[in-house]
Amino acid sequence: MKLRLGRCSLPATLLLLACSAEPSANEGAPSDSAFTNNSKHVLAATTHAFDTGAGSLNVDYAGFLSKHDIVYAKANTNPDYGLTVGNGRMGAMVWSNNGLTMQVSGVDSSEQTAFSAGLVNLSTSPGMDSGYSNFAQRLALYDGVLTTRYDSNRTVTIMGSPNSEVMGIHVDDSRGNVQTISLDLSLWDLSNLNNNGDVPDLNTWKTVSTYADANGAGLSRGQTDANHFGYTLAATVEGASFTTQVVTGSKVRLNITPSSSYTIWVTCASRLNAPNFDSVAQAKSLLGSVKNTGYATTLNNYKNWWHALWRKSFVQYSGLSGDADYLENVYYLSTYLIASGAYGNYPFHFINGVYRATNDNTKWSNSYWYWNQRDVYNSFLASNHADMMAVFNGMHSRNFNALKSYTQTRYGIDGIWVPETMGWDGNARGTINSDYTKNIYSTGTEAALNMVAQYRYTNDSNYLRNTAYPFMREVAKFYTAKLSRDGAGKYYMDVSNSHETYWNVRNAVTDLVAVRKMFPIAIQTASSLGLDVNLRSQWQSVLDNLVPYPNDGTDYLPHQAPIAQTRNNENVAAELIWPYSVTGIGASDYQMALNTWNHRPFPYGNVWANDAIQAARLGLGDQTYNGMKLMLGKYQNYPNGFTNNTNGVFEYHGVHLSAANEALLQSYNDKIRVFPAIPSDGSFVGRFTLYAEGGFAVSSERESGEIKYVGIKSLYGNSAKVVNPWGNQELRVRRVSDNATITTTAAAEVSFSTTANTVYVIERTAKPLGNYTYTNISGTANQGAKYLSGTSSTLGIPATPPPDTGKYEGEKAALVNCNAEGDNAASNQGQVVNLRQGSSLSFSNTITGNTLDIRYCTMNNPGRLGLYVNGSLKQTVEFPSTNSWSGTYTTKTVSVSIPASATIKLQYDAGGAGANIDYIQVR
Repeated sequence: MKLRLGRCSLPATLLLLACSAEPSANEGAPSDSAFTNNSKHVLAATTHAFDTGAGSLNVDYAGFLSKHDIVYAKANTNPDYGLTVGNGRMGAMVWSNNGLTMQVSGVDSSEQTAFSAGLVNLSTSPGMDSGYSNFAQRLALYDGVLTTRYDSNRTVTIMGSPNSEVMGIHVDDSRGNVQTISLDLSLWDLSNLNNNGDVPDLNTWKTVSTYADANGAGLSRGQTDANHFGYTLAATVEGASFTTQVVTGSKVRLNITPSSSYTIWVTCASRLNAPNFDSVAQAKSLLGSVKNTGYATTLNNYKNWWHALWRKSFVQYSGLSGDADYLENVYYLSTYLIASGAYGNYPFHFINGVYRATNDNTKWSNSYWYWNQRDVYNSFLASNHADMMAVFNGMHSRNFNALKSYTQTRYGIDGIWVPETMGWDGNARGTINSDYTKNIYSTGTEAALNMVAQYRYTNDSNYLRNTAYPFMREVAKFYTAKLSRDGAGKYYMDVSNSHETYWNVRNAVTDLVAVRKMFPIAIQTASSLGLDVNLRSQWQSVLDNLVPYPNDGTDYLPHQAPIAQTRNNENVAAELIWPYSVTGIGASDYQMALNTWNHRPFPYGNVWANDAIQAARLGLGDQTYNGMKLMLGKYQNYPNGFTNNTNGVFEYHGVHLSAANEALLQSYNDKIRVFPAIPSDGSFVGRFTLYAEGGFAVSSERESGEIKYVGIKSLYGNSAKVVNPWGNQELRVRRVSDNATITTTAAAEVSFSTTANTVYVIERTAKPLGNYTYTNISGTANQGAKYLSGTSSTLGIPATPPPDTGKYEGEKAALVNCNAEGDNAASNQGQVVNLRQGSSLSFSNTITGNTLDIRYCTMNNPGRLGLYVNGSLKQTVEFPSTNSWSGTYTTKTVSVSIPASATIKLQYDAGGAGANIDYIQVR
C-alpha cells in the first residue's frame, strides 16, 4: 500500500526456441547449445549474436546468469538478509541460526498471503555451522538453487519440486562425528496475531493442530477458514531413517539418524489446492509423491523449470563503470523473486509475496492494491511471461459476477466498478472504508487494459472474446453512467478521487484518461467481434464530447483547478505517460507531457514510484538510468535485494523491470522502437530479446554507440511498424528464410507485412548484419559482493566488509512504525518520516565514537527524540525547528559514548515530538 501520510499458460507459439533453421553462412551457427564453453564467447563492436534460425539472441544462459548469482562469503544470522529460494508457488528465506533456519510461505496459504507458513530449522550436533574455516553461500539464479558450503565436507542444497507446494533441503555431510540431526517445524507466538489479512475468523488462524507419524510430521492452522484457505506445514525425509514427535502445541520435530546424504522434503500444502480442502491429507500425499520421485530427478526437473523460464527472453544492460551491470543484476534477481511465487491461484502480493522474515507481522494485507500490484506485474508481457500476468488478470476476471453485483448494489449501475483495494474474492472492504480509495473509479480501466494487453501479446482470440472484452464492456458501461453532461453537451466527471492524492475533485485526470484510452479500444474490439452496436455509438458520443484534460497551459494537472489538498504523494498527472500510454515519444503533446514529468510534485516519492518508467516513455535515457539507480539507492537496503520500507516490498523490483524493458524496447503505440531511452554514456552496452505488442520477438544489440540491427520474429503474421533506429539512414527489411529484401527505405518509419513464425532482419544497407562476426553471449560466475556507487546498496556479503565511515543513512536503519520517503535534498535522496509515539529507527553494528551528528528536519519547535545506545536511554535530544518536513536540513551534534558494534536508536518516547531523520554520523 502507498504511504498513508503523503502513502494460465502461455501459448506454445510464444516460447523462444533454442535453435531451428540454419542461418546464412555469414551469420554463423544458430544454436546456443554449441556455445557452452565461455572461451567461445567473444563480444565486440564487430560481432553480433542474433540467431537467425531461432529469431532470438544466442545466449549461454547458464554462463550469463552466473554473473548475477548472489554470494554470501560469511554466514548471515540476520533474518532480514536471508537469501531466497522458491519454486513458483512456495518460497523460503534462509539464514544461519543454530544450523539453517528458513521462513517458509506459500502463495495460496491464506487470504492475500497474510500469514506465512512457519519456520523450518535444521540443526546437528556438533553444529553444521561450527568448526569450519571456509564458508560459501550462493543463490544460483539459472538453477534457482541455494547452496551453502562449510569447508569441503558439508553442503546444504535448497531447491524445490517445480511449480508445486513442496521444497527440499538436501544435505551432504561426510563428517564422521555427527551424533544427532533434527528438523523442527514451528510457528510464532500467535496470541497477538491481528487481522491484517481480512480473514472471516481470526481464531482459526490462532488454532494449531499437529500430527506425527512414521511418514512425517506437520502442523496446521486455518483449518476452518470459510474461504477454504489454511494450510499444513509438514516434512518427511528421504535417504535416512527418522522418528517424529510433537514438541509443543506449535512445534513438531523429525529426529534423523545421522547419514552422509539425505533429503528433507517440506510442504506448505494449502487447503485451497487440496482435494476436499483437506490440507493434512494433501501434505502427506505431496510428500509421499516427491519422496517416491526422489531427490535427483526432482532437482533435475526443478532446474529445467527455471531454465525454461529464463530462456523466454533476454536483457543485457551494462557499462557505466559497472553501475549499469548492477542494475542488470537486480533485473534478473527481481525476475527470480517474483517468478518464484507467481504461479499460484492468486497474485504475488506486493508486500507479502512468498518471501519475508517478519513472522506474521505485516502491513496492507487486507487486499490487493492495484496501484502496487501493477508495479509488480506490468513488465512481464514484454519479457514473455504472459503466464504470470494471467494470474494477476485472472483474479479480476473470475470475480466478474461479484464485481458486477456489487457495482449494482453500491451505485445502481449496470456495469463494473473495480475497487482499488480489492480482496481475493472481489470484496471492497479495504476500499469503501477509506477516504483514500473509496471514490477511485479508474482501477477497472487499468484491469481491463491489462487484459487487452494480454491478448495483444498472446493473440488468444478466445480470451479476447470471452474474457477481456466482456470485462472492458462492463467497465465502459460504468463510466458512461458515472459521467455527467453540461449544458453545452460536454461529458465531465463531477466528483471522484484523482487516485489517492486528491479527494472529491472535479474532472480527475485519471478518469478522463481512462475514458480516452479505453473507449476507442472497446469500440474497435466490439466492432471486430460484431457486438454491441448501440454501446459503440454511446461510447463514441462520449469520446466526441469529453472535456479536455485539465491543464494550465504548460503542465497537465491532476484535476480541474484549484488543486485540492494533497493526501498522498503520487504524481497523478504523469499517469498519462504510463500506465495509460496516451503520450510519449513523438506525441503531439510531447512537450506538455515532458513538462508535467519535470514538474511532478513528488519525484521518486516512495517504494512504488514509477518515475523511471515514465522517463523511458519520454525517451529520457539518462533520467531513466539515474532513476533506476536512485530507486535502488533509496530502497534496496539489504544485501539480498530487499528493502526495509514497510509500505511495500516488491513494487520497486517490478518498477525496475519495467523501466529496463522500456529503455530497451517500446511498442505501446503500435510502433516498435529499439533503444529509445538509454544512457548517453558511451560505455553503455545493451542487448535484448523482448516482446512487442502484436506478437513479435524483437532482438537488437547496441555497442560503442551503434545499433547493429533489429531482428524480428513474427509469431502471428501481423503487420509490423518499426521506427528507423538510424534516423534517416537507408535500411532494408530482409526475410531470413530466402534472403529476400522486403523493402528498402530511408524514412523515419518502416511498415511491412509478415508471415507467422518467420524471421526478419532490419539492417542498414551500408552495413548489413553480414558485416558482423557471429558469436554468443555468456559470462563468468560472480564470486563476491557487488556495490552500487554513490549509495550504500550492496548485493551479497563479502568476507571482509568495506571500511565503515560511521555514516548511517536513516532509510537503511531498522524502522518501527515509521518509513522512508524520498527527498532530493537528503543524503542518498531519502529520509525517515512519520515518527510518532512508539516509533524508532535503529542503526546496528556502528563504529565507536564520542560524538554523534544527526541530520534532520522538523516543523516542530522543537522535535524531541530519545537517544539509546545498546538499549539504554542516554539522553533526550531536542531538534530546533527547520520550518520544514523536507528540503531543508540541519545537523544536531551531541556528545555520547558509543562503544564498538553498538546499536544506536532514536525513539519517539512519551512527551516527545517528531523530527524527520536523514542520517547519523558517529565520530
